[in-house]
Amino acid sequence: MVYIKHETINNSKQLLFKVFNFHAHNLNRVIPMHWHQSTELLYCEHGQLEVKLKNYTFMLNKNDFIVINPYQIHSTKSPQKNSVLCIQLPLYFLNALTSNQFLHSYIFVANSCKQKNIADQKLCSAFKSIIKLQSQPHNLVRDLKITTLVLNIIRLLTQFYSRESNIFEEKSNIKFVEELTSYITQNYNQNLKISDVATYFSYSKGYTSRLIKKNLGTSFTALLQLVRINKAIDIMNSSSKTWIEIAELTGFKNYRNLYNAFVEIYQKSPNQFKTDQKIKSNID
Repeated sequence: MVYIKHETINNSKQLLFKVFNFHAHNLNRVIPMHWHQSTELLYCEHGQLEVKLKNYTFMLNKNDFIVINPYQIHSTKSPQKNSVLCIQLPLYFLNALTSNQFLHSYIFVANSCKQKNIADQKLCSAFKSIIKLQSQPHNLVRDLKITTLVLNIIRLLTQFYSRESNIFEEKSNIKFVEELTSYITQNYNQNLKISDVATYFSYSKGYTSRLIKKNLGTSFTALLQLVRINKAIDIMNSSSKTWIEIAELTGFKNYRNLYNAFVEIYQKSPNQFKTDQKIKSNID
């Protein structure tokens, strides 16, 4: 699993955007930190969805929604079984609709967990209508209805949820994060320290730490641990190596460090995590 990545989004067939529902069954699954050029709308039909944006974590409950703009680094996790509608609007699609004003002049700020808006109910109504249409047989009329609803959602977002954009800062942040994570994923199995990262960027340790915290909402130590534990899970799923061998391969040095990392992140031992993965895989 790559901890932070750029995600390329392919559009739904016959539509200029992507619409789909996902239902979380494996509660161990975390969508790692990533970014893309599309605008992503997440609506929680039921259950819960945890969304992390930089320094903030939001818990979407029933009828909550959030909009994630292009270049915003984010991750999601399902703390319980849920049903979530996801709409992904390509940048070129929004630019065509807004005469290139979206992103260059304004972005969307819509988060029902953080701030209520007079148009919240109208958005939720549109999301619910799309979910109903998704269950109908695929045909031209259905697609046109979905397109009409999505266009109305974009109109509502532009009218009630827009604010001035700062795209140049976002792109600068993405460049730093990409270089940082590339460096860590190439060296995670070494005795990597914040001083090594600072030297790589020709920054001071303090400035490097602040940049990481500002862009990812976490410390260098926590970031490195997440990269290592994701690599450990990858090896666990693709080989028969022991946990001691996996610990040595992923930079944990010994089993105790690996064990402590699993308990801290998943609240369970490596063996219990592996057992739960197998059980949930059989259920799914």
